[in-house]
Amino acid sequence: MKTPIAVRLAAVLVTALLASTSGCGCGFDCNNGNNNDRPAVLSLGLSDSLPEDLKQVVIEVDSITLQRSGATDVIIDQFAIEDPNGPASDTFQVDLLEYQGRNQLVVISDLELDSDTYSGISIEILDGDINRSFVQEADDSVKVLSVANSAISAPGMTLDAGTQQFTVEFGLAQSLQYRSSDDSYLLTNHGVRTEDNAVAASLSGRVERTLFDSVSPCDEKTDPESGNRIYLYQGQGLADRQLGDVFNNDSSTEVPDNTVTPFAVASMAEDALTGIWQYAFGFLPADDYTLAFSCDTAGDDSTDFDDLTIALPGEQVYEITLGEAQVAVCDLTTDANCSAQ
Repeated sequence: MKTPIAVRLAAVLVTALLASTSGCGCGFDCNNGNNNDRPAVLSLGLSDSLPEDLKQVVIEVDSITLQRSGATDVIIDQFAIEDPNGPASDTFQVDLLEYQGRNQLVVISDLELDSDTYSGISIEILDGDINRSFVQEADDSVKVLSVANSAISAPGMTLDAGTQQFTVEFGLAQSLQYRSSDDSYLLTNHGVRTEDNAVAASLSGRVERTLFDSVSPCDEKTDPESGNRIYLYQGQGLADRQLGDVFNNDSSTEVPDNTVTPFAVASMAEDALTGIWQYAFGFLPADDYTLAFSCDTAGDDSTDFDDLTIALPGEQVYEITLGEAQVAVCDLTTDANCSAQ
């Protein structure tokens, strides 16, 4: 049973990780709630990683449902995004490309809830209408954006007593698909995850421009600044396995048995003042990772396995261990001597 709860939700734009006081992160496998006399206080933000060559990826959110097993779902359907003290709105629009890396838009702030396990988060989207949800391409053409089942499903969380802040990371490099059949875009659940800000790590750094076109076939690119990505894989010691490009279970091409799928993907942005190229992964769970750069990723389809060469140049592979709440820096240079700091 779902019972709507009309709540005015304050929202603010932040450009760095928010401070948190307590909490633990989980996915759908959480199974132990923690009920006590103190309420849980939730703030929830939205963030993403960037697909290249797009100017906007806009969704219009109709409601956010916090799902529970054996208890009433919590439905938030009133929002005050721009002015916390102003009138609440039934929906809000957000350009996901504005919230990359460690940036996020907080859409739920200081909402008191039962301390409990919430098995999932459903973000209802008003889709299929170019005036509500759409993608603006590099040439300024605008395409309609649809969402599978008109809702994004994100993993859930366990809320303990006290203030906790979580982020839904969209991972657009994995979740956004172009559909040539009707010249539109589809947003799916692939790559969508929920992270606890209190323990989430981040990883960022500079990328030496020489890496963009120093080896074949990248030295033949018309635009050296295009087709460059950084792939992040969970685990280390992956030398005997193939580091895969982005794909999912609907791939129309065969995927080798030893292929590792990316956990997250980042592209690079040039600092307009310094000319330095940078990348950023935000909201990562503490874990062992392998990071790899490739300069030949223009053909990386979000559905099909494309058998791209990762890493390229071949020495651009780094093993990194991230601790809870660590803010790590790893600069990618031609001498391949990065170590997370």
